[in-house]
Amino acid sequence: MKSQEWRYLKQHPALWRILLGILVIPLFYAALFLASVWNPYGEMHRLPMAVVNQDRGTQTLHWGQTVSRELVDGKSLQFHQMAATKAQRELKAGQLFLVLKIPATASKTLRHLATTPRQLQLTYDTNAGQSTVAAKMGATAMQKLQTKLNQSAIQAELQASQKAAVSAGQQLKVTASQLAQVSQASLLGLPATQVAAATQKIATGLAKHSQQLSATRRADQLKQLAMPVKLTQHDVVAVANNGTGMAPYFMAISLFVGCITLNIIYDARKRHGNYRNFVYAWLDKMGLLWGFVVLAASCMWLGVRYIIGLRPLEPGKTYLLSLLIVLAFFSLVTCFRLWFGLTGAWLMLLFMLFQIGASGGTYPIELTNPFYRAVHPYLPMTVAMAGLRHTISLGGSIAGISWILVGIVVGFSLGTLAYFYWHRADVPEL
Repeated sequence: MKSQEWRYLKQHPALWRILLGILVIPLFYAALFLASVWNPYGEMHRLPMAVVNQDRGTQTLHWGQTVSRELVDGKSLQFHQMAATKAQRELKAGQLFLVLKIPATASKTLRHLATTPRQLQLTYDTNAGQSTVAAKMGATAMQKLQTKLNQSAIQAELQASQKAAVSAGQQLKVTASQLAQVSQASLLGLPATQVAAATQKIATGLAKHSQQLSATRRADQLKQLAMPVKLTQHDVVAVANNGTGMAPYFMAISLFVGCITLNIIYDARKRHGNYRNFVYAWLDKMGLLWGFVVLAASCMWLGVRYIIGLRPLEPGKTYLLSLLIVLAFFSLVTCFRLWFGLTGAWLMLLFMLFQIGASGGTYPIELTNPFYRAVHPYLPMTVAMAGLRHTISLGGSIAGISWILVGIVVGFSLGTLAYFYWHRADVPEL
């Protein structure tokens, strides 16, 4: 029996284009998304970090200077040495993902590990509000770095202990020589009081240098101190949980998906009124759809706020920004839908899939491929996520981001208005 569905498809070749378009969507989604997360841990050397060296050093040890140089020259992580103020400013701005601080007493603390062992506390700052994933990746990298720093600290102290042992040995030789001279002097008939005073001085010196040698032998205690250096994480902008950190990403995706779905189901090309002025026809159509997407964004906000439990830093701004974002996304998608029909909606779907990978919502954009890094700043979803991060976690001004979104709304709304002007003579559907 012949398939009636195949016969129908043969009679309607336009459906083939639709089916072929749907056929490539899984391919695009898998390929574009996997390309953005293919090997993030292998690209950790692209993640900018800073080391702030405040160590004053001692006469025999400059541990902070040595470690800073090794980190900057290393290939596994991208460290830059800079001042504390600049490092904190760039960390909060998202230009850095981690700041490692070496305190002023680092060398002094490590210098006395053999005699008075104390653990050196190093702090590294992350910014979970900018990227929770980057903060976790930074913590993983610091766990590996801590092992190297411990090895460096033990090696530095052993070298200093060896130098002290050599110095103490030389002092003992000098003291022994002095003792021999005193013995000779006593044999030469010097007064007993002078001989006694010299002997007491030398005895004191022997006791002192004997203590120094004993201290150098205590270098073996370093082997028992498993962690002379401990790294402690501190988030300059903490988030309550992983969902709060990922909220900007998923909120932006959901708003874009809603705009695409609306344009596929509701055909904005069809007119339902006999307007003589194309502007009135445009206002009638767009006014209804604008109101609908604003309502949809409001429902999303109420859901994440009161059902999921999102607690933004600035709830009012987060809601208003969500409305501006959905209007920007809707204007963009509708413009393509009007001018290119369902093909335009399909293109916007592929564009959304591309943005999911290139907007840096999952992993920091620095860890993706060069093409994604190049286009990342210019994507609407990137702009939207940046604004939501500020209102949800980071704080600060979103004026610049808001103006960009307003520009998208105005620019693509003029594109939809141009479509209504171009088709002003079309007979409306009654």
